Amino acid sequence: MSIGKLPHSRSRFRPLRITAACGVLALLALTACQAQQRPSAPPANSISADRAVGDIMVRFSAPPVITSEEAGRLLEPIAGPIRFVVKRPMSGGVWLVTAISASADATLDQAVATLRAAPRIELAEPDRVLKPNRTMPSGRDMPPS
Repeated sequence: MSIGKLPHSRSRFRPLRITAACGVLALLALTACQAQQRPSAPPANSISADRAVGDIMVRFSAPPVITSEEAGRLLEPIAGPIRFVVKRPMSGGVWLVTAISASADATLDQAVATLRAAPRIELAEPDRVLKPNRTMPSGRDMPPS
């Protein structure tokens, strides 16, 4: 028998052991990866079926609204083709709300008008990107951008 080598009888079983070990590992991997549940249907009034009309900044009248759940409960009963989903709080007691609708004809102005007519809504303004109403002057100190 040579030094460092296994006897001939053991080397015959090495491929069998490796195959068995791979089989056991594959079996363990399959049991760990259980079948995923099928996706369930979205809940009624979910965002997935509607398109976003736009974002609106909303401030509620007193008493102050502290949590997004409270804000959602105040917006939930507003009827119409446009629904409102609370996105996040902003500074000064203002909440960012997304208007959504299944109707392709719904506009941001309609959503704002709906919110302004609702009870407990103190302020409703569209969250639009503001741009300067005139061009920047160009000169030696202000190069054109």
